[in-house]
Amino acid sequence: MTFNLHSAHEREHALYQACVMAVREGFPYLTIGEIIDPPHEMFDAALARQIALHMLIRKFNVPKRRVARMQERSRESVYRALRIIDDRCENPVFLAYYGAMAERADATLLSIFEEAA
Repeated sequence: MTFNLHSAHEREHALYQACVMAVREGFPYLTIGEIIDPPHEMFDAALARQIALHMLIRKFNVPKRRVARMQERSRESVYRALRIIDDRCENPVFLAYYGAMAERADATLLSIFEEAA
């Protein structure tokens, strides 16, 4: 993946891709497409998307409004995703799993940036 490091839009897209790819490793039976746009009946795909959005906002500090616009979602659905994952992170087992995915997101982002440089 190549992109312009000086473009905020392209950097945020790379951040989102890194989050989705990291979450995909945590949910290997889901496709990237199912994580990005989960089918209504796939609750685990919806959870995976919520985790990716949570990482994008909480870990990489992308503003919530920007994420809502980027994802073409309401701000309320983005806030709901944050609340759900914040609540789940109170469970130490989930938090450890989330932490592993967040580390993978860092590694993925680093490789994307190295490739672009």
